Amino acid sequence: QRERRAILAVHAKGKPLGPDVDLDVVARGTPGFSGADLANLVNEAAIFAVRASRSQIQAVDFAEARDRILIGRRDSSNALLPDEKRAVAVHEGGHALVAAISEHGDPVAKVTILPAGQALGVTEQLPIDERHLYSEGYLKDSLAIRMGGRTAEQLVFGETSTGAANDLAGATDLATRMVREFGMSAALGPVGFASGSPMYLGGEEVRSRPYAEATQRVIDTEVAKLLREAEQRATELLTEHRDALDRLTELLLERETVDGTDVDEVLGRVPGQRQPVGATGHAGNNGGRPAGVDAP
Repeated sequence: QRERRAILAVHAKGKPLGPDVDLDVVARGTPGFSGADLANLVNEAAIFAVRASRSQIQAVDFAEARDRILIGRRDSSNALLPDEKRAVAVHEGGHALVAAISEHGDPVAKVTILPAGQALGVTEQLPIDERHLYSEGYLKDSLAIRMGGRTAEQLVFGETSTGAANDLAGATDLATRMVREFGMSAALGPVGFASGSPMYLGGEEVRSRPYAEATQRVIDTEVAKLLREAEQRATELLTEHRDALDRLTELLLERETVDGTDVDEVLGRVPGQRQPVGATGHAGNNGGRPAGVDAP
């Protein structure tokens, strides 16, 4: 983060920055960005400022530029139908609330229901510190947060939609790694299996498994168990805070984009407060991604 901040300062030199721009905050929100990415970020921010007829680059310009780099350009032709817009608002509200309430969830930075790239909605979380190790509690919370969107749809509409596909794929991949590689399964025990080396048969890639078929059945069972527990955790939290989910949904429909302080206020707590709000258990986040991006 310190090095990214220094690189940003180099590329921002000579450019008029507004008083609300904090390069430390910008650096915190760009984990994994290369020097070229950071240079592109500053240039895109300047373009957004010019398009808005501003003489200074503001924090919102950096936020828009970051979204453009991470999830693509917003297209006005990609307008949502009213019922789709509400579904996306409920979905993203579910992610945001579970993230805000979970003990180990990274702080929510922004929630938007404006389509961009392949994403119809985005819930962004920014870690306070850059992590190099992830605890089991953090990863379980991450699973619950990924399940939050689908669970919210189920609670509000009584059914789910195709919008949870990316969430389910990401959660399944994370749960599989927890069981197979990180030794976080009591049934399988303290063993770790790598993904396996690739073999090529014709034009297709086949990966060998360094374990027996019976072990695969245990892995499948344990992965399903983790996902069910995460879903149950998200259901409990959103049921307990159903009023907050409804308020956040309406706020998103009204504003289309809200920040983390709005989520805190909906929960009735002081902005920036990190302890759980009425949480009754344990449960996650991006698994190291720079942002939580969904495509409901």
